[in-house]
Amino acid sequence: MGLIAETGPIPFVGSVHLFAGPTPDSLIAVVALSLRNHGLTFRRDADAFVAEYHVELIFRRGTEIAQQVVRDERVRVSTLRETQRLDESVIYQQFVRLAAGQYVLTISIRDRNGPNASHRQEPLTVSPVSSPGVATPLAVYESRSRTALSVAPDLVANPRSTVQYGIDSLHFYVESYGVPAGTVLVVSAFDASGRVAWMDTSRIEVAGPVRGAAFTVPPSQLSIGRYELRVAVAAAGVTVTAPFLVSFSDRWAVSSLEEIVSLLRHFTSPDTLRALLEAPPSERGAAWLRFWRSTDPAPATAENEALDQYFVRLQVANDRFRDEGIPGWLTERGEVFITLGEPDEVLDRRADLQGRSRVLFWVYREHRLTVAFVDDAGTGRFRLDARSRSEYLRVRQRIRRDT
Repeated sequence: MGLIAETGPIPFVGSVHLFAGPTPDSLIAVVALSLRNHGLTFRRDADAFVAEYHVELIFRRGTEIAQQVVRDERVRVSTLRETQRLDESVIYQQFVRLAAGQYVLTISIRDRNGPNASHRQEPLTVSPVSSPGVATPLAVYESRSRTALSVAPDLVANPRSTVQYGIDSLHFYVESYGVPAGTVLVVSAFDASGRVAWMDTSRIEVAGPVRGAAFTVPPSQLSIGRYELRVAVAAAGVTVTAPFLVSFSDRWAVSSLEEIVSLLRHFTSPDTLRALLEAPPSERGAAWLRFWRSTDPAPATAENEALDQYFVRLQVANDRFRDEGIPGWLTERGEVFITLGEPDEVLDRRADLQGRSRVLFWVYREHRLTVAFVDDAGTGRFRLDARSRSEYLRVRQRIRRDT
């Protein structure tokens, strides 16, 4: 999607967006970064928890530093649970004035309470914005229209350009420059097949050097996948585009509803998942929202804690059971772990001298369940024996019925 992605000790996703500046050859760049609380070290501070981090942005032209920004930031949360959030929970943004030209942007983030640090370098082309013309749309959480080129835009960027399927609306901020009054902006969202999934228009009522406009793409019009937002100004012969993603969450970039349904095979019944797939495209957003609400154990919070726990277990299963040569969550050990969590006890009956018939026993005291995984061939691929499979399915059915 053209975003800046760093997977180091402090993972982040970011973007750089350009707006027209006060002179024809100057621009205002907004550098926006999305971080997670989990990547920072929190310390107790009275009745809350505080993390502090250091950000340095360096714009180089050749061997010279054209611009440098150094900031120390603070994150304060009220509960220990919030310190471990794995979704987007921190947004850093900085406006920088730049002349047109070629740059190398270095982004450095350092945890001030711990050893973690991440660095990223990206080439950056700063091109003048034409007039009349339109800037590339920027995904935002909120914005206010700018009417003077001498000030920075008033907005909070959405650095990931991502919206949660069926739950959130995606907002975009668009600026036009020197466009005559009466000009119509046509805004469309195209899916991966080139189909127009949503369309809206906005009319510029008053001419001026800069005019800002906000657009909201409703979740009911979209399905899971990558989209392209296009803003067309027919009168000026200008079209600008920006990609965005409709995903299950900002932690899992899935490309289709079929893919997310496949990932949820251990979460709920096949009938429930089939209903999601069989809903007409125009009703899938509403169907997903019903599914989300019906499985959310704490509707007052923004997260669906049950789904969050499920996907954390899925990731652990991928890491822990990769030795079978297939994704860990698709193994039988992965299936039981994702459904029931960590066993209270693990017993390993080693193989005989020929390396056959190794058996792992997992004990779940709460469910009064002991399951046996058998590796008959000594190849490291474990299968539930028939009795264990039957008992496990009985417990799984009870859990789904109770929730």
